[in-house]
Parts: sequence; C-alpha cells; structure tokens
Amino acid sequence: MVPASEKAPETWSTADKFTVVLQSAGLNTTELGAFCRERGLYPEQVVRWRQVAPTSAKGRACHRLQCLQWGDQKDLEKLHQADQREIRRLQQELRRKDKALEAAALLMASKKIQAYWERTGRTVQHRLSPQGPRDL
Repeated sequence: MVPASEKAPETWSTADKFTVVLQSAGLNTTELGAFCRERGLYPEQVVRWRQVAPTSAKGRACHRLQCLQWGDQKDLEKLHQADQREIRRLQQELRRKDKALEAAALLMASKKIQAYWERTGRTVQHRLSPQGPRDL
C-alpha cells in the first residue's frame, strides 16, 4: 500500500516508492494515469522511479542510486557502513582460509617428502648436521 499521508511523494521512503513501482509494473499508459490519479502521483514520477528501481541482479547498486537521487543520505550511510562491515568480515575470512590452505599445503608436502624418503630407505633428517646433508 502507498502511504496515506499528506506528505509529498518525493519525500516518501525508498520502500514506498518501490511499492508503487511494483504495483504499477504491468499497467499500460491509460491504466497508469488512472493509478496515479487515485494516489495523487504524476505518471512521470512513477516512470522515473521505475528507471532507478532495484532489479534482482543489481539490487544494492540500484538502491544506492535511489538513495542518491532521492536524497536519503541516512540510508546511503547505513548501506556504506554495512558494506564496510561485510568487507572486513570477508577479508578476515580470506586471511583465515589462506592460512589454513598454507598449513595444509605444508603438511601435505612434509608427508610426501616423508613417504619419498621411506620408499628410498632413507630417513628424514630434521636438522642439518654441521657437515651438511648426507646421502643427497
């Protein structure tokens, strides 16, 4: 439902504007005119809102455009903060997974070296002697 207040449509929230876009999505020009008259809107407003309405593939980017075009600075700041939190979380997760991958690679390499030395009948020396490696 569209807000039943006396506020001008340009001051409506982005959610209310998006609701209007959804409600008028399948209307032709004549039906859109009648729809707008009932709600105190101009068809040009709805057409403009449709141009910046979020689609499934561009949801957040389009919402930012709406915020910029409609002047919802608080919404834009909230989106920015949420994006920054998400970036930090993803960076931490990437660092954690990178460390785990490195540890797994080192463990795998040490097991392969151990298996190679056992197949050849040699023992693995964990420390090099002062004379240097033997049997290499």
